[in-house]
Amino acid sequence: MRYGVPVRTGRAEIETADGVMVVHVAHPDGVGPFPAVIVYMPASGIRDELIGIAQRIASAGYYTVLPNLYYRLAANVDIDANRLGQADYQPVADYMIALSGNLTNARVIADTGAIIDFLDSRPAAGSERIGGVGYCMGGRLVMASVGAHPERMLAAASMYGAGIVTDEPDSAHRDLDRVVGELYFGLAENDIYVDDAETAALKAHLATLDVVNTVELYPGTEHGFCFPERYCYAPEATARHYERLADLFARQLS
Repeated sequence: MRYGVPVRTGRAEIETADGVMVVHVAHPDGVGPFPAVIVYMPASGIRDELIGIAQRIASAGYYTVLPNLYYRLAANVDIDANRLGQADYQPVADYMIALSGNLTNARVIADTGAIIDFLDSRPAAGSERIGGVGYCMGGRLVMASVGAHPERMLAAASMYGAGIVTDEPDSAHRDLDRVVGELYFGLAENDIYVDDAETAALKAHLATLDVVNTVELYPGTEHGFCFPERYCYAPEATARHYERLADLFARQLS
């Protein structure tokens, strides 16, 4: 059974150049070291369902770190994505857009460096080969991070990641040629945040790289389908994504 071992959970604080970043930590019982995986949050912030995902990954034998990457502006962000289309929730949606716009690729790259230093200091974390997985906005963040830290991050997975390929000079896709490990991209079939043009551009760029990668479409799914509290939650597709993560991390982090 790949998932389901008991895990220990907690919180820690990481000092960065811009403040204190709080992270949720989970890892199996025992002394380890357990291979480390960084979980990158969506634009809606850190909800209990995302903490549950990090703990589920930990239950497969990993030391997971889930950082609040909005720490520069907010100590806690928990936005109900199910309400983003409602008129009375527009101020919250605007707040989310402001938060996500402030989280540049340069900032997440620096934050990832601080997380790597933190993992190096934790005896239970095996940080020589680190994995990452990001959801929604987190897909952009994990791909920016793996491109900037290829010597440490050997596996990166994006689930319905938005904004990975843009026209900006710091676009996350531009440094993926530096990756020495493996990349995985899980796509929702019906994604209001990732259009066909962005998907085509991603595939075309990956085809030019000498990097092991997989792009997989999840039929019948919508953006956010891995989150159990979302209206679009798809249990079978979510289970498959956990299997893909298990396979990826077993190949590259062991």
